Amino acid sequence: MKILSRALFLLFILIGVLVAVSNTQTVQLALWPLPHIIVMPVYLLVVAMLMLGVLAGLSMGWWAGRHHRRRAREAGGEAARLDREVARLRAAQAAAQPAAPGGPAPRDQRALERQSALVAPELGTRAARGPFS
Repeated sequence: MKILSRALFLLFILIGVLVAVSNTQTVQLALWPLPHIIVMPVYLLVVAMLMLGVLAGLSMGWWAGRHHRRRAREAGGEAARLDREVARLRAAQAAAQPAAPGGPAPRDQRALERQSALVAPELGTRAARGPFS
């Protein structure tokens, strides 16, 4: 994609150079309410009009996207508020829970032992075994 965009950019530059080289005649530009007449080459007039068109299109796109930008700002603020609330609730929950002793509770330990005895009976015995026995 990067190569395609660069190739198109170079193509547009080449077309612009060809237009500039082939249109060197001068034109008179009279801006009606002003008494001045501007004399310039045709290619400068074409380039100036293209630039005005690009700027007008960019400004219209920016103006059309203002609603989306406002909604994104509001959603970002709401997400930050919810993150702060989650952090506050987690801190409150951690403060409310009593400190658990190290390891699982005795009831949980018995359940784990029963489960391991069902899955693999040799794991239920507490005999020391070597790595290859």
